[in-house]
Amino acid sequence: MRHSDLIFSNEFPAPARLGQELLLIYDKILLKKSPAFRQWSRSFPLQYAVSAGEDLKAVENFPRHIGALVQLCEKVSTRHLTLVVVGGGSVGDFGGFVASILKRGVGLVHIPSTWLAALDSSHGGKTALNVGSVKNQIGTFYPADKIVMVRSLLLAQPEARAFEGFGELLKIAWIQGGSLWRDLAQEKNVSSPMLWKYLEAGVAAKYKVVKKDPEEKTGWRHILNLGHTVGHLLEVLHQLPHGISVNYGLDFSLRWSWERGLMSSSQYEKIMRAPVSQYLLSAGRDHLLSRQKKDLNEFSRLLLSDKKKTKAQTLRFIFLQSPGRCVIQEVTVEEVIKEMVRQQEAALHEL
Repeated sequence: MRHSDLIFSNEFPAPARLGQELLLIYDKILLKKSPAFRQWSRSFPLQYAVSAGEDLKAVENFPRHIGALVQLCEKVSTRHLTLVVVGGGSVGDFGGFVASILKRGVGLVHIPSTWLAALDSSHGGKTALNVGSVKNQIGTFYPADKIVMVRSLLLAQPEARAFEGFGELLKIAWIQGGSLWRDLAQEKNVSSPMLWKYLEAGVAAKYKVVKKDPEEKTGWRHILNLGHTVGHLLEVLHQLPHGISVNYGLDFSLRWSWERGLMSSSQYEKIMRAPVSQYLLSAGRDHLLSRQKKDLNEFSRLLLSDKKKTKAQTLRFIFLQSPGRCVIQEVTVEEVIKEMVRQQEAALHEL
């Protein structure tokens, strides 16, 4: 798998630094939200604007997009073509997939416009489309040639977006452990400047995992799904932002790791007492884990469609022994449902 060059910049890079013949794919909302982007985008003769969101990744919508893009590129040299993709996770997934199949693969540059994309989805080479309500069922591994982190673009986001990005930063800090977690654990506020402070270290921690299993052949890369099994479920059922859902999923995984005996009580208490842990979200406390039979049946259906499924009724679940030590275990869907009920009941008893 090719290596992505990481570039950290205060402002947008000169287009000439990105490739010879460029096609800009971007989230159209940036034209309204970022005057700097609007000015910079005028340098690209070839452009394709999209609306971010899961509809962009829907496989049934893809033929229309790829048809328009092929027509747009019909007079461009395949050998020199580079797609410059500017947007959040859904735009990055879409643009990366296009780059991987257009003319059997063309150059790719990611410029993430959200903290979620900057911390996670732009890195590691995964591209994806959705099938029905099930996320990321079709995709490729296609790392970008360059990933450009533009500080002015990222810090221009509303502060609410910073809290969404926090879920992915916390995830990689728990996976990495060491100084990344020790430093993050002491943070008392979640903000855009705080995320920029940890961005380079957080991205480096993700690449440390990806390097060991670039195309998910050995199973090691599955630890990057910490918090995502239940997180994805809550994202679909409650239409929550991805980073918020991951935050809930991390809390769920932490509590189950302790309940299952994989994490000691002293380690659990140490994490929960860390200043930054005040920003953990509890799905039980917020009544997102139902005990109703009809809801539990829907939970089961979504879990059974999860791409991390190993057998008919079994999933790979990522547990945490301590920051820096994750454990991958196969669990049944029934076990996940039972733990969801347990955590909901425990939260009700705490009221």
